[in-house]
Amino acid sequence: MGKKVKNKAKRVIEIPMEGELETEAAYYARKCGITTGEAAKIIRQALAPKLTIVPRGS
Repeated sequence: MGKKVKNKAKRVIEIPMEGELETEAAYYARKCGITTGEAAKIIRQALAPKLTIVPRGS
């Protein structure tokens, strides 16, 4: 008998949307023709803090 294949999670657990994010995601989704979940994901990525690399000795 062979080994069992481990089932990996195929979807990340969604974070519940807050009031303002939900409203903005609904508006953006209607304008772009995508789902509110996809719009919320795009908005979260845009609001995420960005890391910058500062060269030494500049």
